[in-house]
Amino acid sequence: MWNLNKPTKSTHIYVRQRLQSKCDRIALGEIGSPYNLSQPDKLCTPLVLSSPHSGRLYPKAFQSQSLLSLRQLRQSEDCYIDQLLAPLCGLGIPLLAANFPRIIVDVNRDAHEWPPQISASDRSQPITQRARLGFGVVPTRIGQHVDIYPHDISANLIEHRLKTLYHPYHGALLNLLQTAKSKFGHAVLLDCHSMPGSDLNGDKRADIVLGDRYGTACRPDTIAFIENVFTGLGYKTTRNQPYAGGFITAHYGRPNLNIEAVQIEINKDLYLDPLSLERHVGWDELAANMQKAIVRISEYFTVSEGIAAQ
Repeated sequence: MWNLNKPTKSTHIYVRQRLQSKCDRIALGEIGSPYNLSQPDKLCTPLVLSSPHSGRLYPKAFQSQSLLSLRQLRQSEDCYIDQLLAPLCGLGIPLLAANFPRIIVDVNRDAHEWPPQISASDRSQPITQRARLGFGVVPTRIGQHVDIYPHDISANLIEHRLKTLYHPYHGALLNLLQTAKSKFGHAVLLDCHSMPGSDLNGDKRADIVLGDRYGTACRPDTIAFIENVFTGLGYKTTRNQPYAGGFITAHYGRPNLNIEAVQIEINKDLYLDPLSLERHVGWDELAANMQKAIVRISEYFTVSEGIAAQ
């Protein structure tokens, strides 16, 4: 196993990267399937649920690559969102959830958002601002100034993670959306996440933030209905601030092609202890309300499509 100790200046970067790649292949092998797909016996709705950031498998061979603690590595995780949504599969709604944590590879980023440290010869795309800050498809930082790894990662490591985890997840998600559209003539993706309870200034955030890429990823009546469902359950809800939807929402949300996408951000304070990262007493109420909300949304689109087909 790769030694956690910070390498000396005399250690060649290429050697360190090769050792990391070996550990990474062990880690990805321990993760196994990149996602968990819960499919109903009968597809009853054009709705598709996605939980791309709830993966919580942190193999030792991955942890050994970083100088950070497991708790630090989990800070960007959407803790238990997949478990929050799991009961809905029994109601005819498919759910795709990543098994790997986003800190290994972030499927809510474009596959070309590579770290700027990798030379231009390894990459044909321009460097995005997120990637420049260390928050690209393979994150290299937690927060603005906390590095995940003690040295730059290699292009080979990124390519292997994309091939093993990123592309299979997106292949499965695309298949779910195409299947729903084929059966109902329309597909609606709810991409589900959780967010810190307060912003960097300590101000409390809304309970639910809905992102539709400022009106481009879904129809106006879609976002309005979803918003009314959550406000009707007593949740303070906002749109697109501070989260308008990431790559998944922007990439798959094509209302003109009858595929809509909405990102749902749930305030972690509603269900999670920020120190222990364990669920607290608010979990049961949130779980019950999320089931009510998504069932209502599902019924709305199923009835709407049924009327349109008549």
